[in-house]
Amino acid sequence: MGNDEDGYIYSFNTSRSYNFSSHLHACYEFIHIVRGNIMYTVEGNDYMLKDGDLIMTKPVELHSFSFPKEGEYQREFLHIYPGFIKDIPELARFLEAREAGQYNKIPAEIVQKYGIDEIFRGIEKVCTDKTPETDVLVLSYSIQLIAKLRQVMRSEKPEKNMTGNNKKTEAIHDYIDSNFKRSISLDDIAAALYASPSYLSRMFRRETGMTIKSYLNMRRVTHAKSLIMQGQPISRLFYECGFNDYSTFYRAFTKYVGMTPHSFKSTHNKKEKSGTQKK
Repeated sequence: MGNDEDGYIYSFNTSRSYNFSSHLHACYEFIHIVRGNIMYTVEGNDYMLKDGDLIMTKPVELHSFSFPKEGEYQREFLHIYPGFIKDIPELARFLEAREAGQYNKIPAEIVQKYGIDEIFRGIEKVCTDKTPETDVLVLSYSIQLIAKLRQVMRSEKPEKNMTGNNKKTEAIHDYIDSNFKRSISLDDIAAALYASPSYLSRMFRRETGMTIKSYLNMRRVTHAKSLIMQGQPISRLFYECGFNDYSTFYRAFTKYVGMTPHSFKSTHNKKEKSGTQKK
């Protein structure tokens, strides 16, 4: 069952890595990462996802995703349109109450602890072997999923933006997030954290599945996307994002966004114009 008013969509798929530019859904989206490393950006906040993690967004949250390296990944997603849960308004109130761009990620260990992965297994089964009762069963599982998420938010007190996996990884993220607009190197990060560059490189790749340089460039590109959407001239914004020259910025942007800066600007402007016309 799937439509933009009162339905749901469930899908399990395997595909090659690809980049998806910023977009919105008319539904509540829940994505369970089965295999792969993904950088998911929601309202400008970055979440590094790995096997078993869950990411969720609501209709008003602008989000995109990209991959630190080429490869195959598996994910399953559940789209719940507002009308599907209209008879249980407290569920929608909980989903809407979350601050945009915050608390989007539920780490794999918490997903398993609360049996959220098993809920997805149930949804997969009833959607694969469809019966006249499938829609009712999916609604039942959806209620369980949202109830579990309420329990997680109440009991686990997750961090607002959970990109890291340990204190050192979080420290690297924090340093890059605070300094990516200027020219920084692995040696600068290592000196700031009182650790050797080789140790930080190995640890960061092990924890996140990407290199420190990849995360740094992805963080810069995320900021560039934001500036482009704000209308800033592409020819001058690369320096504000920490790139030393336009050609390096152009290559990094195209790699992680899947299109050139000018194509991204054109696509965004068309969406903006379409949204204005619909109003």
